[in-house]
Amino acid sequence: MAVDRVLISKGPGETRVALLSGGQLTELLVARAGHDSIVGNIYLGRVEASLRELDAAFIDIGLERAGFLALPEARPPGREGGSDRIGDYVNEGDAVLVQAVRDPVEGKGAKLTAHINVAGVNLVFRPRQPGMTISRRIANADRARIEVATAGLGNDEGGFIIRTAAAAASPDAICREAGVLVERWTEITDRVGLVKAPYLMAASPGAASLALREVGAGIAEVIADDVQVLAEVRAYCQAEIPDLVSRIEAYTAAEPLFEVHGVEEQIEAALSPTVPLAGGGSLIVSQTPVLCAIDVNTGGADTGSREETAFAVNVEAAREAARQMRLRNISGLVVIDFVPLKDESCKRRVLDVLIEATYADPLGPHVVGYTRLGLVEMTRRRHGLSLLEIFGRPWSETAAAPTKSPLTLALEALRGVSRRTRGGATAPLLRVSPAVAAALAGPAAAAKREAEATLGVAIAVAADQTLPDAGWEVVAGGQ
Repeated sequence: MAVDRVLISKGPGETRVALLSGGQLTELLVARAGHDSIVGNIYLGRVEASLRELDAAFIDIGLERAGFLALPEARPPGREGGSDRIGDYVNEGDAVLVQAVRDPVEGKGAKLTAHINVAGVNLVFRPRQPGMTISRRIANADRARIEVATAGLGNDEGGFIIRTAAAAASPDAICREAGVLVERWTEITDRVGLVKAPYLMAASPGAASLALREVGAGIAEVIADDVQVLAEVRAYCQAEIPDLVSRIEAYTAAEPLFEVHGVEEQIEAALSPTVPLAGGGSLIVSQTPVLCAIDVNTGGADTGSREETAFAVNVEAAREAARQMRLRNISGLVVIDFVPLKDESCKRRVLDVLIEATYADPLGPHVVGYTRLGLVEMTRRRHGLSLLEIFGRPWSETAAAPTKSPLTLALEALRGVSRRTRGGATAPLLRVSPAVAAALAGPAAAAKREAEATLGVAIAVAADQTLPDAGWEVVAGGQ
């Protein structure tokens, strides 16, 4: 189902963007202060080392850790691999234009590419990569029209990817955007000789604007609960998606935006390993650093014979598994253990439903098919951290079930303080577990100061060992 509503909620130290389809949470983007994603950023980097044994280079892009540029990402577009080595393209001390395709994670630097994309709402310009590619999610009825509208755009300087949103755009809008994207790239290349590496040449939009760019102009409603975020989103849409400006609304009610629309409850459910199905079955989602395993259970489902029940549960599970992968931002190798079926035509139908359900996913999951053991194997491109990695503890600390990290709990507690103290003049006392108190004094300290500045009062924090790790309590008046 297509995204029809975007909710943007700003809290102390964190901005959350919820993409909804018919009231159901489809995707959640989270931007935390000091942990902003760099995916899409374009840098002029300096080669720290070009390692022949790895066929890769480490590029200084101005962050704590150097980025990683592998040989296939350094090789010029259109050149076939063979006997070439990383040193044929980059060497120590060189200044190179690169783009971040994956954020730094777990002590590793960002993953980089020299195949730069300049993205817009309807198009993606690919410098030095001639040719036109049309999104596979564009219906055949629109493809011929789009091919005519974009026939003269590509040249030897670069080509374009026609995004799904282009299906609803006019030929004039597509051509105008193509010119804007080429101009942006020209501005970047013109500045290369004027700056010193490492240097950020172009930053990707913020989480809220990025979400709107990825979804396009087909959104019925955009609601934001923060004045500054609202202004940023309106400015972005005025420049990039003018048709959307009239659908942007401010949320000013006292009850939190995400709670009114049931988003908080859906976020909690997305962190649980168990996903109930409406028909009585369930999914068990097990994420590890190596792969994600999804187990399908029939549970209390009963639609007739065993084969009929298994088929009905599997069809429902295929659709829900595709939704959960996008919602939880599960990436890499995914293995789904569907309920065994004897009928080969039913097994193929389940696979078809799964493939169809992944079509709306912008990261383009690839369903490989059944393995010899009867499992369904698929992959999903990595883009940012999963929800569990954002909200939960590091993998090495995760017990039998996922648990929220002290930072996540600290930000939740600050939202609770802001909600219960808004409009009051009395300084509140926040009782939390020792781990959350340490987070409020450490990684969440800036968020605490932000909450205090907004409320106009100091927030006292008391560590209480009698509280569970996930517990917190706001005491009015510091009593």
